[in-house]
Amino acid sequence: MKFSSWIIGLTMLLTGVAHAADYPRTLVDLAGREVRIAAAPQRILLQDSNDLLALALLERDDPLRRVIAWNNNLRSSDPSLWKLLVQRWPQAEQVKNLTFSNGGEVDIEGILRARPDLIVARLESRAAVDNSVLGALLERLGIPLIYVDSESDPLHHVPRSIALLGQVLGHEDRADAYLQAYRSRLQALLDRTAGLPARRVFVEARAGQAGGGACCHTQADSGWGLMVQALGGINLGSRLLVSESGDVALETLVRSKPDLYLMTGTQRVRNGVATIPFGYGVSDQAIQAELARLMARPGFANVAQTPQSCVQGLYHQFYNSVFNIVGLEYLAQMLWPERFADLDPAADYRRLVADFTQLPDAPFAFQAHRCFAEDSP
Repeated sequence: MKFSSWIIGLTMLLTGVAHAADYPRTLVDLAGREVRIAAAPQRILLQDSNDLLALALLERDDPLRRVIAWNNNLRSSDPSLWKLLVQRWPQAEQVKNLTFSNGGEVDIEGILRARPDLIVARLESRAAVDNSVLGALLERLGIPLIYVDSESDPLHHVPRSIALLGQVLGHEDRADAYLQAYRSRLQALLDRTAGLPARRVFVEARAGQAGGGACCHTQADSGWGLMVQALGGINLGSRLLVSESGDVALETLVRSKPDLYLMTGTQRVRNGVATIPFGYGVSDQAIQAELARLMARPGFANVAQTPQSCVQGLYHQFYNSVFNIVGLEYLAQMLWPERFADLDPAADYRRLVADFTQLPDAPFAFQAHRCFAEDSP
C-alpha cells in the first residue's frame, strides 16, 4: 500500500470514529418533539423529495448518498428541477418511490420494507402519521422520524430545518455557512423594506391550475402570503380567506384592484392543465404565451387599475425552497421597482448554487411580466 493511500484510509477511519463519537444526540424538530438519533443515519427515507435541495446543501458531492426511498413529489411539482437533478445525479431515478402523502395515504408496509434508519417528514404530514399505526410502529422499532418544514412558514422554518438536518447528519459546519449567507441577505432586504409604503398584493398560486378559465387560487397566512407580509406588503389572501388557502371570486378581485397581481407557476402539468412554465430550459415565448392566455380569461382585464397595468409572474417553488431568499428579492423588486433596481436575484441565485451546492449551472427563467396594453386589439 502506498503511503499516501494509507494516510487517506487512516483519515477516513478517524473521521468515522469522530462522527460516531458524536452520537447519540437528542434534537428538537419542527413539531417541537425531542427525537433521539442513536447513530449517524445511513438509510434515509424522505417523505417529500423536495427536501433533496436541503441535502444538496449538506451532502454536496452526493445528496443521494444516504437516501434509499422517498415520496417523489418533486418529479411532478417541478419537472425542470427534477430533470436537472437527474442530469447531475442519475441515481435519483433508482431511488424507490413510496406513497407517503400529507393527506393520509401512507404505504406503511413499503416504508418498513425499505428499512430506513431515519425518516424525514414534512410538518404537514404529522396528522397522517399520528392518525395511522405508523408512528407507534416506528417507535417500537426504534426508527426516528423528524419533521421539517419549508411551506407553512417559509422564512422561519427553512433556516430551522436546515440547521436541524445539519445536526442530524453531522454537517453543522455546512449548515452554518449557508445560514450565515441566508440570514445576512434576509436582514439586508428587511432593513431596506422597513418603512416603505405598503402595497396590496394578490398572489394567484399556480395560476391556471384548475383549468377551464377558473380564477383565482391563493394563500392566506402561509406560503406566498407570509412572504408578501414579511416585506411589509398587504396580502389580500389573508383578508379574503378564512382558511390557509382557497379560491377568491374574480368579482371580489375586480372590486379590490390590487396594486400588484402576481401569478406563480412551474412546468407541472396535472390532469392536462399547465401553469406558467417557469424553471429550467424554458423559452420566454412559452412563458409569455401562457401569461397571455391567463390574462385573456373572461373579465380578468377588469382587475387592472389602468390599461397600462401589468401582471407579474414568478417561479412558484421559491416559497417552498431553501433558496426562498431569492424569491423574496424578486418580490421586493416587483413591489418597489425603483427602490430595488440594483438587485439581481438571478445572479444571487447562481452565486448561492455555486457557493453551496454542486448543482449544474443551467439556463433558467424564474420571472416575467406582461401588461394589459400588450393584449389590447
